[in-house]
Amino acid sequence: MLLRFLIIFLSFNLLACASQVDPPVEIICQLETCEETGGTAQGTSAEEEAPTSVTIPEPATTNDELSGSIITAVFDEDSQVFTLTALGLDTQLARFPSADFGRMLAMRDVAGVHNAYFAQGEGSKIIIYSGGMAGSVRNLASFGRIGATELPLVGGAQFNGDYAGFTTTRRINGRAHIDVDFKEATLSGRITQRIFRQRPDNIVDVVNPLSMLVLEQTTLKTDGTFGGETGGGQIVNGQELWNPASGSFTGLIGGANAGEVVGTVNVTHRTPSGGSFEEVGGFLATR
Repeated sequence: MLLRFLIIFLSFNLLACASQVDPPVEIICQLETCEETGGTAQGTSAEEEAPTSVTIPEPATTNDELSGSIITAVFDEDSQVFTLTALGLDTQLARFPSADFGRMLAMRDVAGVHNAYFAQGEGSKIIIYSGGMAGSVRNLASFGRIGATELPLVGGAQFNGDYAGFTTTRRINGRAHIDVDFKEATLSGRITQRIFRQRPDNIVDVVNPLSMLVLEQTTLKTDGTFGGETGGGQIVNGQELWNPASGSFTGLIGGANAGEVVGTVNVTHRTPSGGSFEEVGGFLATR
């Protein structure tokens, strides 16, 4: 009798254990990560996520590798002296505060022959120079990046700032507005509120107002630089019909977090009679 009872008891336990089935693989992967055994969970991708930014290293030289005709441009805040060199040019200029425009600091020499604007941000700087005697005036502009830049690859941003420049006889001031689409790698903008100022006294020229200068949409390169064509910008004084100006612009994205846009503009103004003059300027805009 006892032997029969033991046989029945063991048979019942064997049946109970046999009824327990291992859960499916999908459930195991939810409870324990499959990566621990070298597998890949169902529904996940092994591909890495696309990068959202790229690092542009800092310039290789102490001069910040200026782009343009100017070789060096250094402003000493203590002495308020601006030293500028270019091919065939080596001059020192002092501050001319009454001609400052926004972040654009005005400079000139004692004789008023050499004039310049200089602006420096967190990660970029811009220099515009005009000098020489009548008939042999040189207009130059250069820009450079200071330090490394983390250039976004997604999103977009708007930048606003100041514009300053020269012709052979005038200063030009205006406001810069730049739109950047980092995802599509495009850039466009406009220079508004542009006005002539007499040189060297900086009095506003109310007879020859200037129209808005358009920076046509262009491609933002992988190193954060850009270049394109301008539109508009002609004189609208009503006394003589000036043809629309034609020109180009170039620049770069600067700042540790790509918070600045800096660049230069070169525009040719023409009259129906065939006369012309050049405008050379630069802008520094921030988010």
